[in-house]
Amino acid sequence: MYEIKERVRYSEVRENGKMDLLGVVNLLQDCSTFHSHDVGMSIEKVLELKRAWLLSAWNIELYALPALYEKITVGTSPHLFRGIFAYRNFWIKNQSGDYLVKADSEWFCIDTEKGRPKKITDELVAPFGEPKDELHLPPLQRKISFPEEWIEGEDFLVPREYLDTNHHMNNARYIALSEEILYQSSGEPAFSFTDSGWEKENGKNLEQGNEKEEKKLSIGIRAEYLKAYTYGDRIFPRVALESERKCVAFYNQNKELCCHVEIRKNPEL
Repeated sequence: MYEIKERVRYSEVRENGKMDLLGVVNLLQDCSTFHSHDVGMSIEKVLELKRAWLLSAWNIELYALPALYEKITVGTSPHLFRGIFAYRNFWIKNQSGDYLVKADSEWFCIDTEKGRPKKITDELVAPFGEPKDELHLPPLQRKISFPEEWIEGEDFLVPREYLDTNHHMNNARYIALSEEILYQSSGEPAFSFTDSGWEKENGKNLEQGNEKEEKKLSIGIRAEYLKAYTYGDRIFPRVALESERKCVAFYNQNKELCCHVEIRKNPEL
């Protein structure tokens, strides 16, 4: 297990004073990067071994967004190594120890010389110690089924600021872009922590005078990565809105599917 202490900065929040999805996912990714560095398996060290880790899928459970000034703890723990795949838990807690975020992730190891997946060796993972499942989440489901009915969003170029050290569009950007694309498509936020928020976003406003108590929800966010964008690629999004979930599919100029992102409401807390 590995944890770091953080405080939510003004540069990380939106107009509502809360962190957006880009900030949340960046915190998780940064935590694993620091963990790897601190045990002697930094990005640079892994590249020396002609290996790299690529993210295959996210499964994120969001209970609340971190707020401006809030002191938080961000943690991670590898919990399974199998074949070419590695699985990592992540979490964000507030000062009271309550979970704001729980997440699982699937990564795979590649041979950087051959550009092919490669079985994980003890040399790569022994420095992390014994894998431990800290969160006991359900098994990660990577594949996302995209609805048959969808609308096409406005296409745009991948700018340089989206690139990471792999020269690919950073994984957090797909989730952040989904939040914005869904807003542009519907005129409403991509998610809400109440039932009424989802009904409003799907054109089902509650009737005036309805005194039904709002249910507090958690939000599920899943991402399935298939092909990376690089600088100069063009992003062609497809958007699908359903009563229980919203999806964005990312295609490139060659009509190749790059990523699926799903944002759904979970049962009441």
